[in-house]
Amino acid sequence: MSFALSGSAAAPRFVRVVPRARFAVGALGAVVLARLVFLVWELRLHAGPRPPAPPGEPEDGYHRVPTALEEQYHYLGDLTVLTLVVCVLGLVYWLQAMRDNADVLAPRVQRHARPWVWFSWIVPGISLWFPRDVVVDVWRAAAPPDEDPAERRTPWWINAWWLFLLGAVAMLLVTENLGDDGQPEAEAVYDAFRGMLAADFFLVAAAVLTSVLVLRMTRDQEERTGG
Repeated sequence: MSFALSGSAAAPRFVRVVPRARFAVGALGAVVLARLVFLVWELRLHAGPRPPAPPGEPEDGYHRVPTALEEQYHYLGDLTVLTLVVCVLGLVYWLQAMRDNADVLAPRVQRHARPWVWFSWIVPGISLWFPRDVVVDVWRAAAPPDEDPAERRTPWWINAWWLFLLGAVAMLLVTENLGDDGQPEAEAVYDAFRGMLAADFFLVAAAVLTSVLVLRMTRDQEERTGG
């Protein structure tokens, strides 16, 4: 237990965010690497011949056996999903620490209660704009001492990050629904190759922009809190 001298104000205690930021950026790098490897397998599948369809209809239980290359593609997809899950958890864990410090720096500019740091990502409808609000409010809280946080303008890279993130989620949902007829997942590569490439582009771009966001916001807050 610590005690402050009479008539003095205790110095604010800030959460360490740099270790969490490093973990989040590392997880984002893993997402990029996994998706680029996934892209190589998409290109290999697209360049090769499409296996013949089995006789009968999928609704009647006629499904073809995936090739070795398609099996590898399936496992790489699972790896991509795993890296995404770790990345999201690491990112929100970092954002929670940033929000804790923002509550000390400028609590009045925080528009949403602290639980929304986590729940804003999973509540339907709310997830379309609440996470961006949380990020913007945390960034505003790190304004220089001579600047009003509420008047701090949102930088372009936060808006670009959010647009690409929404685009990545939309494309992942679309491509996920392309292969739900019981056939191998690689069928989506043959049927909608351009859509798969678009999903890769948006996901990689969103991961890179998220890394930029994490690094810049962490640097700004560290400068404001004195490290």
